Amino acid sequence: MNALYAVFLFFVKIFYFICFPIKFHNKENIPSKDKHFLICSNHVSAHDICMVALKVKKQVHFITKEEVVKNPFINFFAKRLGVIPIKRGKADTKALREAIDYLRKGEVVCIFPQGTRIRDKAPEVGQFRNGAGMIVREAKCDVLPIYIRPKKHRTKFFRKVDIYYGEVIKYSEFGFESETDADGGRFSKISEASKLIAERICALEPEKNNESE
Repeated sequence: MNALYAVFLFFVKIFYFICFPIKFHNKENIPSKDKHFLICSNHVSAHDICMVALKVKKQVHFITKEEVVKNPFINFFAKRLGVIPIKRGKADTKALREAIDYLRKGEVVCIFPQGTRIRDKAPEVGQFRNGAGMIVREAKCDVLPIYIRPKKHRTKFFRKVDIYYGEVIKYSEFGFESETDADGGRFSKISEASKLIAERICALEPEKNNESE
């Protein structure tokens, strides 16, 4: 964790703990500092990036749309905070390769596999794209699924937000090691892995676990 990120996170924690009544569920599922892993979360608002980082013990490198860093001032800090800009609607292999390189170096990366913010309703498996599965295959990493659940599925100041941490999905669970042409090739396995990640995130919906909102 570099010094700029540590300072940034310090002030982010103060801001979010004051402005949002956040409840963290199953924090014991967050891997220790010596682990590298991919965070996959649903996407509700621009606040998700900061909320995901609040309890993770290592620096998180976020994959975010390139529009966010077009401002030169923001771009200056984004680069030093390890933000990975990605072109939406395109196969941005450069961004994916950068994320994979971070993971191979033992870092933590976060991606929002829905690709865009979806408010007012719980996430659905069909909304998730395949980028996460591709990263897992190439980086050979585990995945921490996270479900951000603001009240009424819309993030607002001083409105309750629940953050659920799912059990880590081990790399071995994705079946890449048994990948063969008979399975339809690597693209089939990537799609299956992405679907598994989506299912694990959606399964954290409290109503599916008999938890009250």
